[in-house]
Amino acid sequence: MKKYILISVLLGVISVIGFTGVADSYFAADFMKVSDAEKKWGTLTLGPEQFKAGDLTKRAPMAVDIVKRSLYVGKSRKTVRQELGDPDSYFFSDTIYAYKIMPFPGENKEIWHLVFIPDDKLEKVKAVKIHKKCCYNLPF
Repeated sequence: MKKYILISVLLGVISVIGFTGVADSYFAADFMKVSDAEKKWGTLTLGPEQFKAGDLTKRAPMAVDIVKRSLYVGKSRKTVRQELGDPDSYFFSDTIYAYKIMPFPGENKEIWHLVFIPDDKLEKVKAVKIHKKCCYNLPF
């Protein structure tokens, strides 16, 4: 019986360690550097009304501006919604606002969106990043 419990515990620990490794690489590998985003889309000064209107050809370069200048870091999440409109994408949880910044490229093709990571109290924006939403290279 002790052997069964020990084996179960070891398998559980190995599973948790394995999942943690995958989760770390998942989050670490999927955010685009600002310099890469600028090369890909250029930069366009944020126009909140234009962003809110949803023109994806303008959203990507405006997203670069938002990230590059940390425009919403430290501001309330309410301000983000007021200025940029309701989130229209999804990242991990509804508490993390995410916005489409490019048209859907087709199945299994790279797509990026803008995410607003909240602070621990879910009141203010802690970080803003461009996140890869599709087609991950899994480490296994």
